[in-house]
Amino acid sequence: MKFKKWVMFFPLVLMGMGVFAQDDAIGKFFGKYVDDSRFTVVSVSPKMFRLLSKVNWDTIPGDLKQTVSRLTSLRILSTETTPMVFYKEAIGKIDRKEYEELFTVRSSADNVRFMIKEQGNVIQELLMIAVDKDDFTLMSFVGNIDLDKLARLSSEMGIQGMDKLKNVKHK
Repeated sequence: MKFKKWVMFFPLVLMGMGVFAQDDAIGKFFGKYVDDSRFTVVSVSPKMFRLLSKVNWDTIPGDLKQTVSRLTSLRILSTETTPMVFYKEAIGKIDRKEYEELFTVRSSADNVRFMIKEQGNVIQELLMIAVDKDDFTLMSFVGNIDLDKLARLSSEMGIQGMDKLKNVKHK
């Protein structure tokens, strides 16, 4: 569950990106560890998503650019230090009244949970929390989210774990 490959595709993401404070539990969890040296942190601002959607990439289809333009933030925390401790803390902070679990992929080696926060029929946040014996990763996409297009975009960007979304059908 390393996101180093993803970061290589977008080195601009790491330059001058601010962190978004949110009042929800996930935002507070992110804020608590954003400056912790044990974590790899990626935070993409709304401005960066707007800029990315305007880039004229010949290899990126228009529907994927539209997907990017509808995202308002991406936050990723990842650590190799005591992954299960951080996983349990993050899971414990999730308000089950706000987030609906889409699916869980669990084996003896790892545990990946995908959850969404909705308002009406619009998915406002897609949350992935994953752990294995070596890594803990929390990833939050915020915006007007189309799961099919987000899975495709993640595949194009090489973000591991997000490929599981392509088989999810949301009401």
